[in-house]
Amino acid sequence: MTFFACENLTMRFGGLTAVNDFNLSIEEGEIVGLIGPNGAGKTTVFNMIAGYHRPTGGVIYFGGQRIDGMKANRVNRLGIARTFQNIRLFPELSVFENVLVAHHGRLKSSFFEAMLRTPRYRREEEQMYSRAEHFLAEVGLTDVAHERSGALPYGKQRRLEIARALATGPKLLLLDEPAAGMNPSETVELLELLLRLREKYGLSLLIIEHDMKFIMRICERLKVLDYGMTIAEGRPAEIQNDAKVIEAYLGEE
Repeated sequence: MTFFACENLTMRFGGLTAVNDFNLSIEEGEIVGLIGPNGAGKTTVFNMIAGYHRPTGGVIYFGGQRIDGMKANRVNRLGIARTFQNIRLFPELSVFENVLVAHHGRLKSSFFEAMLRTPRYRREEEQMYSRAEHFLAEVGLTDVAHERSGALPYGKQRRLEIARALATGPKLLLLDEPAAGMNPSETVELLELLLRLREKYGLSLLIIEHDMKFIMRICERLKVLDYGMTIAEGRPAEIQNDAKVIEAYLGEE
């Protein structure tokens, strides 16, 4: 059974076809890159997988279950988490509070149990605080846990997004331009962090990224989109030398 698969995934907005007949499979523990010029349809693919858009056509399977058309909260509970190209933190909340927010979807206690602070709710609350501390430590943000998240440097905000995604307990992590805005040393640290998290938690990663050095180093396989169509797929070394890919990024000579 394939861990994750999209078959003939299509998304139309009125008369515009943003993604057309997209196919992709991902195995457990695999790191796959989704690349292409701006406007190629990459984020639309993420939005369909994560439940933010209902596909116009095609199917998505995850863990043997069909998930296309499911709402984002259900997809997340099944084990798919994502980060965003434009960082979506709660800027006025602390770093620690941002990670706590991600845990609330996992609580089994009812609203009234929380209001009455029943033994079950208190146990869950303790676990929630412990997990938040754990994932902040994993991404190296323990020392800024009580700072306002909106005041963090850009690279640390990216790490906080990853910590918040991890807090939902994903099996598949969708990362939308995780290295955007980072300097070279931050990018290397991010690469090492993601590889370590993959090994430690058995994660599969699907990554959109424009930093070609980063994507070529971290991914085992790449899929290339242009105008919503797949134009190439294969190992990084193969993609680097593919004439269609070079033309899509640089134009014809």
